[in-house]
Amino acid sequence: MLQAFKHPSVRDLAWVIASPAMLQAHKAQRPVFSAQDCSDAFAKTLARLQKLEEDPAPLVSYLQQFENHRVGRYFEVLTHYWLKHVAGLEVIANNLQLRDGNQTLGEMDFLFRENEQLVHWEVAVKYYLQRAPGCEEHEFIGPNTADNLASKMDRLFEKQLPRSTEQNLVRALGALDGVGSIKRQAFIKGWLFYRGFPETPGGRSSSLNPDHLKGFWIHHGEDPLPPQSQDALWSLLEKPCWLAPKLSANADELITRDQLELLLKSHFNTKESPLLVAQLEPCTSGYLERLRGFVVSPQWPN
Repeated sequence: MLQAFKHPSVRDLAWVIASPAMLQAHKAQRPVFSAQDCSDAFAKTLARLQKLEEDPAPLVSYLQQFENHRVGRYFEVLTHYWLKHVAGLEVIANNLQLRDGNQTLGEMDFLFRENEQLVHWEVAVKYYLQRAPGCEEHEFIGPNTADNLASKMDRLFEKQLPRSTEQNLVRALGALDGVGSIKRQAFIKGWLFYRGFPETPGGRSSSLNPDHLKGFWIHHGEDPLPPQSQDALWSLLEKPCWLAPKLSANADELITRDQLELLLKSHFNTKESPLLVAQLEPCTSGYLERLRGFVVSPQWPN
């Protein structure tokens, strides 16, 4: 899927479009941009993405306008670039504030028009760790424990997507063709992390796309790093570069397993913040990420 893309920003853009949706598309009351939608969109944009790979300057220039190290913001900016500059759609609004007099009702991520259809998207890239096999959706929690899968889905489908009422949009934007038949979708990507190697999801939530991206998580000092081949190397994944699997042209920026162990020991001696690491193996283009996972403190998630 991503093998044709070696420039980091173009590779991340291609991942935003082509990677599997996190959520399953089978509930009318919880509409999502599905895994099939992602595959279709990638096919439609492949030629444009290949042109960007040959000359990434337009994308690089666009991204330079946004100096932000938040993963979610980087994902949103790439989504905007895709919709407007790759897919060629009319993006009517991005981060639109909805108000009723002095009352702030909330914000809409994207309002755009596709084939005369008005579309409202709420977008997010999420990283959740499963507490235990077969656990409930609220026990898929973020690495910093402030968020969980159940609460995110409730916000998306009960609060955020329903905000695009005809009344709210006309108040914010004036008369708008198609506002009475708006299409609403959640565009959610990301990774879920499981205990064990290989990852063992256990009783999968019916809300999840069975082909969602999977990684591991371990407690530092209690669990070993996953097994590896003799030629494998490691990398610490820095924000906001948490999207596409890492591709490194050479080994210069990578570290050995022993070096990673020392880095983790030094970090957790003074800090409790989780770290995202990747295992890479040699490929025709250098080294390619084959596995990623969170290393958390022994106290996590307490």
